[in-house]
Amino acid sequence: MKNILICLEKMGIGGVETSVINQALEYKRKKIDCVIASKKGVFSEILDNNAIQHENINFPLEKNIESTKKIIEIIEKYNIEQVIINQLPCILSVLPACIIKNIPYVAYVHNPKGSVQDNEDNAFDWYEKNYPIFKELLPFYYANAQKIISISEYVQEYVKNRYNINSSKMKVIHNSIDLNKYKSSKDVTTKDNFILISRMSPDKLQSVKNGIDIFDVYDSENKKLMIVGDGNKLEEIKNYASEKKSKDKIEFLGQQKDVINLIDKNDIVLGLDRVLLEAIAMKRIAVNIGYDKPKEIIDLSNIEIEADEGFCGENLKSCEPIELASKIKNTNIDLLQNYNFVKEKLNITNNIYLDEPIKPNYECAIFEVFKMFARKEEYIQNEVTNKEEYKHKIVQLEKSLKAKTEEVNNLQNEYNKTFDELKAVYESKRFKVANKIAKIFKK
Repeated sequence: MKNILICLEKMGIGGVETSVINQALEYKRKKIDCVIASKKGVFSEILDNNAIQHENINFPLEKNIESTKKIIEIIEKYNIEQVIINQLPCILSVLPACIIKNIPYVAYVHNPKGSVQDNEDNAFDWYEKNYPIFKELLPFYYANAQKIISISEYVQEYVKNRYNINSSKMKVIHNSIDLNKYKSSKDVTTKDNFILISRMSPDKLQSVKNGIDIFDVYDSENKKLMIVGDGNKLEEIKNYASEKKSKDKIEFLGQQKDVINLIDKNDIVLGLDRVLLEAIAMKRIAVNIGYDKPKEIIDLSNIEIEADEGFCGENLKSCEPIELASKIKNTNIDLLQNYNFVKEKLNITNNIYLDEPIKPNYECAIFEVFKMFARKEEYIQNEVTNKEEYKHKIVQLEKSLKAKTEEVNNLQNEYNKTFDELKAVYESKRFKVANKIAKIFKK
């Protein structure tokens, strides 16, 4: 394998993006030319600094023809032999290009365990509900992939059962890390300096609040907390922190490029998923703050099960913030043992996809793809037609309402006119004289 294309939505700050950068750097060390196709973001500079080709492209969930054309151009320009697709929105643009050019692709499933549960947070349910083409497309996509890579056994089993995939297509490559890049310059000497790293998004909202609660009840006069990350829940989180007794010791740094240096400056890392792997690689105290409730400190007793599930905390015991804060304060963690586990099991050098591409036969598949996308356009057209029908109904209702309003206004005008006429008669001299005569006759 000489030339591969890696596709993801955007080179922003996140677990998938960090994973892709680690992969790209390792491919380069192994003399494999790698091209990244994504929208440019904060991490694009890392690719540029390491002379890794980066093609700027949007992956829209609708109207994908232009993005598909661009992927075809990239495949031809760099003589791509294999494509790695990292996120579901990329499929709509990349899959047709792979089919047309007869290029094998690898389907990477980065989902943590929490996003494939039977609840409203299920990522696959969300896409299939909001973009119905995925109901047809995903079974086809996984069935025709050369390989499907998951970051945990649990997610692998879920995808296999949901889409009825042959086990021979499945492979687990746990979240791994580039130890050449993640290096600490000093050891942990105190337990006062905390850093919380996370997206400030709805799915991470409770976990960030958990981290703030842990820090708030942590017993130390010299404690400090840096919060790194951005998202649409940032203001809500700031308001939450402002109500805590430790509010003056909390600093929000927003989105940051050099996360490695920030981890190096601190003693305790609060987070989830890949953040904890990075903390362990830098010999820092790694605390799983949980998606719902606070979990545990990562140590030799739980690191293996955590690594198997991508450090999502699903298999760890939940506890109250005060309990976890006390453990952080009073427990001595062997950070070197944690590091050695990562070095042996999760070093990117031994955890990267290297299977040689197998030339596929998409002769029949190409018609299936075109039919699916034709039905997608038909669905969109139906949606447009329905909207036009609603618009027509609204226009008719507006006209009817206008007519009724005019009718009411006319009746009101007639009433006002009659009232004025009666008032004029009542106030006239003739009416007053007649009224007096009537009273005399009545007597």
